[in-house]
Amino acid sequence: MTISDRSVLCAYRYDPLDRLAAGSRAGQGDTRFFYQKNRLAAQIQGQIQHTLLRTDEYLLAQRRTENNLSDCALLATDQQLSVIAAQGVAFAYTPYGQRHPSAGPMNLPGFAGQRVDPVTGHYLLGNGYRAFNPVLMRFNSPDSLSPFGEGGLNAYAYCGGDPVNRVDSSGHMFSRLRRPRSQALSSAPAPAPATARSRQGTMKARLDEPPTYEAATTENRDANWHEYVGLKFEVKYVEEKVRTLKAQGITPSPEYLRRQSRLKGQLSSAESALELAAPPSYDYVQSTATPRARLSLSPALVRVNKENRRQRDRGVWD
Repeated sequence: MTISDRSVLCAYRYDPLDRLAAGSRAGQGDTRFFYQKNRLAAQIQGQIQHTLLRTDEYLLAQRRTENNLSDCALLATDQQLSVIAAQGVAFAYTPYGQRHPSAGPMNLPGFAGQRVDPVTGHYLLGNGYRAFNPVLMRFNSPDSLSPFGEGGLNAYAYCGGDPVNRVDSSGHMFSRLRRPRSQALSSAPAPAPATARSRQGTMKARLDEPPTYEAATTENRDANWHEYVGLKFEVKYVEEKVRTLKAQGITPSPEYLRRQSRLKGQLSSAESALELAAPPSYDYVQSTATPRARLSLSPALVRVNKENRRQRDRGVWD
């Protein structure tokens, strides 16, 4: 057999923390990558530098600097943090993140806010840990946490086969997306009580009107409370799982412990922000309250219980 002539298209180098540090494309200079809080912050190729501007985990803009001249591109993202628009250019993705190569510059973040590798078109998730192929809809290499860890049974699957409601930025484990409060509350409508039916006409009329400052402030405050409640449940779930694993003599993976620490930090920040905030609105409290189910017995069971009491009163049973 003869081996066909092959050439190296790109060489990748990693830092001591196993993060992608540089990539050398054939015929081009090195592209170096820099991180802040374990997230990609900047990439430099020659005299060109691209810097990502964020607030927490949300992408805001990308600044391009060349020869001391800078321009900034504002980024619009969706719930998965996928960039869907930038400076008049719109982007569309398949459910697994494939984007047309001619849709826009490849140096912009793509699906789930991840960098697109210009050579392969893959997403190097986990800062270069694993390459995700959006065309094949799977990873190119197995997960080190599979099949018995948090990676799941399928070592090559992305988000357990549900890329619409889940997101995986680490290449190890996915997290479920939080739906907006209005969508979550309207997904399972319940019949309105008699006291609320009289207000439906007024509420319907208000929906057609532009929101006032007070209404927008209330909506934002309720959204913050809803996110705080969701974080409490998520932290409780992760802590219970860690306790269960330790009780079974299993040491949780470092990635899972980092996730626990990150969630606790987010919860602490949310609690600090809500210390001086006003309580949620009455409508939000009513919409999230779980009504007590009324216990109703079948007629046959009622007759059996009545007969049991009658026999006990007669002294038939002890």
